[in-house]
Amino acid sequence: MNIHERRDAIIELLNARDYLSVDELASTLGVSCVTIRSDLDALAQKGMLKRLHGGAALTEKKSLSRLISNTISEFRQEKERIGRAAASLVQDNQTVIVDSGSTTVHVPKHLSGKGITMVTSSLIAIDEVSDDESIEVMVLGGMLRRYSLGMIGSFACRELAELHADILFLGASGYTDSCLYCSNVIEAETKRAMIKAAGKVCFLADSTKNGKKAFANVCSWDDIDVFITDGISDDLRRTLESKGIEIIIAE
Repeated sequence: MNIHERRDAIIELLNARDYLSVDELASTLGVSCVTIRSDLDALAQKGMLKRLHGGAALTEKKSLSRLISNTISEFRQEKERIGRAAASLVQDNQTVIVDSGSTTVHVPKHLSGKGITMVTSSLIAIDEVSDDESIEVMVLGGMLRRYSLGMIGSFACRELAELHADILFLGASGYTDSCLYCSNVIEAETKRAMIKAAGKVCFLADSTKNGKKAFANVCSWDDIDVFITDGISDDLRRTLESKGIEIIIAE
């Protein structure tokens, strides 16, 4: 088994388990722990797994991840209304963070003329405003996550730690009455860094994402100030309003 086959085998083994130790991998693949640690470090640098104490775990379940080129066309009218409603919260000359995602990408086109600074991880959001000279654009660096066309990882997190934005427009793969979720562990860490960098956190999601869990926990509703959606159940409305969260229905 060559190095490429061995690293492919590591990913396959992790697909069947949430976590594997260095010792387990070394025994299964018949190589030394030193070799396995080197393999894990190399795979972690590519964003294919996350190094944990004594072993590793996958950053996401590929079978559960969907390309943004597919999701961006789903419920497009609802997402467009949500994006427009979100943009209406922005005042002139503010600094906003726009997360990557199929709903948040509908925000930038409605920010023209406000003289804002937009910080974003989304390649699609950049494209939306590339010709708009009224918007200053700051692009977060890091590792490209091709499923979302967004930049994630330690570089982006370090940059966010040095910033303060007035508003964050946050996306997610799904939500329940207790948590927000996305499908990638490193992406979840980047989203949490965005939350820390923002004075107000606005979560944007259409109602079809209600009740959907994904691989990684992003945050609880305690971190959210405003929820912008196209519809909400009475039970969830009561739960969120009891936490002081403002709910905006985009109609």
